[in-house]
Amino acid sequence: MKTKLLMSKIKSNEFSNSYFDKHGILITDYDHWVKGQNKKYMKMYNWMSYGMNFMEKTMGFFAYGKSIARARKNLLSKIEWKNNSSVLYVSIGNGMSLPYIPKDIDVKTLGFVGLDISYGMLKQAAKKYQNEFDLTLINASAEELPFKDNSFDIVFHIGGINFFYDKGSAIKEMIRVAKPNTKILIADETDTVLKNQYKRNIFIKKYFKNVDIDIKKIEKHIPSNVKEYQLEYLWDNRFYCMTFRK
Repeated sequence: MKTKLLMSKIKSNEFSNSYFDKHGILITDYDHWVKGQNKKYMKMYNWMSYGMNFMEKTMGFFAYGKSIARARKNLLSKIEWKNNSSVLYVSIGNGMSLPYIPKDIDVKTLGFVGLDISYGMLKQAAKKYQNEFDLTLINASAEELPFKDNSFDIVFHIGGINFFYDKGSAIKEMIRVAKPNTKILIADETDTVLKNQYKRNIFIKKYFKNVDIDIKKIEKHIPSNVKEYQLEYLWDNRFYCMTFRK
């Protein structure tokens, strides 16, 4: 995204303490959100970022079989893509979902912002996808998005909200920065994947001890005044997908 356009969306009080690092990532002050589960999983994803591509391919195969590419494509097809739109991807991670944006969309016309609390994951996204998708990457917390109200035509989140410190604040923030009538997508893995994959993986199982996923509790954070709310379970209940219109 062009710097001038990005600055028009950033809250004025946020940018005063922000800067672009050598990787072109905008670093913001979000230390007050690095606590609880945010702190635990930020550390996990930072060290995992170096081998995340390999882990996603192997773990993804065991979780979804050969359908992982179809699964990503299916999820992204639920978003109302349009050329020349401003886009916010909350918890972009290393950007592995980006190649599955519908092929009829010219990604170079998008004002594409990817945000994540894990700096390590953002570095991987910058290395592989920043130029191809003209990405602006921001190191910040989903619970306090550094953008003005009604800033984005497209807002979505895939993966991560299950373990946010404050899920309600993150959902409110996604709604706040979306333009009126925007269709918002929030998706993550179900308890099936948590129990069968994460809690059995020798490298990461310690992070998920005594943790479960309660989708009904997450649902309760969706405001009653949204329109067209829908909850879907995908790929043999391995993923859930919430969509609604602001």
